[in-house]
Amino acid sequence: MTSRGEVYFAMYGDAFEPDEISALVGLSATKVRRKGERRPDVPFPRNSSWEVSLGRVESDVIDVYEMSAALVAQLSPFAAKIVDAKTVFNLRCVFQVVLWIDQNEEASMPAIGFESPVINFIHGVGAEIDIDTYRN
Repeated sequence: MTSRGEVYFAMYGDAFEPDEISALVGLSATKVRRKGERRPDVPFPRNSSWEVSLGRVESDVIDVYEMSAALVAQLSPFAAKIVDAKTVFNLRCVFQVVLWIDQNEEASMPAIGFESPVINFIHGVGAEIDIDTYRN
């Protein structure tokens, strides 16, 4: 069995229109949620969110360093506009790592860490880091 991982950047707030974030930042979200919207995966979202992800990776080796660097390379040109959106809409920014780890003792464990450009981006936009791990 392989491990899976995803790294994404999200902005959360009490009630905002995610399309307005995309317009202000100049980048389309890969996933949005609207406060109170009923969905099969989230019965009743308590806040709205705007998220950018390069997608979920499934592999024998999950490299968070590499995944984070690729996401930040995409987001960095929009950093100033992300800060503007955070301020205008009173948002909380999160750099999220989600891992589903293969429990086979012989399987490789994920490489978890962040290089300087990723740390600089996270600091520059005032984001938090959240890492969630699950057993496969």
